[in-house]
Amino acid sequence: MSKLHELFSNPAVENFGTALRFAIGKREYGGGEDYASLIEFEYAESMAQFVNVLKKFLRRYDAYARRYERENPGKASFRPNEKDLDELVKLANEHGVRNVCAAIISHALVRPYKEE
Repeated sequence: MSKLHELFSNPAVENFGTALRFAIGKREYGGGEDYASLIEFEYAESMAQFVNVLKKFLRRYDAYARRYERENPGKASFRPNEKDLDELVKLANEHGVRNVCAAIISHALVRPYKEE
């Protein structure tokens, strides 16, 4: 298996990509319209920038998730967990920040797979 395949198929990358997909979605469909995070992931190059982008994204996403749950009683919003965060930082060290950011953005922008 190629290293890029391992990166793109990593559950942490998939989970952060899913969260970014929800964050950039239109509000009328339950999204957060957070295009700033998409751009910040796009331009992160160093590990320090990556950590800062993650912090900002998670802060914005938490606000979006709380608003979603408040506006949709009984529905829980999707959230990546601590294990995903730790794995993402490890992957950035192994594969490089640019590759990890590209994988997250790619997962955010593709249509989710649904079994027929």
